[in-house]
Amino acid sequence: MPGSTTICRCNTVTKNDIVHAWEDGADSVRKVAATTRATTGCGGCTEAVCGLVDWLKASEGAVPTCA
Repeated sequence: MPGSTTICRCNTVTKNDIVHAWEDGADSVRKVAATTRATTGCGGCTEAVCGLVDWLKASEGAVPTCA
């Protein structure tokens, strides 16, 4: 999915926003939420945010945790 894709509509958070938060040290869904506010509105994006965090973890060889 393109980086400009909106993941969280409530807080206008894009994939790029989540990736940048990850690069800045937000290495869990909780930390991504604290940094970007994704998942803190209606919660409808929680599964997508979790999937992106797992994808980022896997890209670094870490074990996904959201399954």
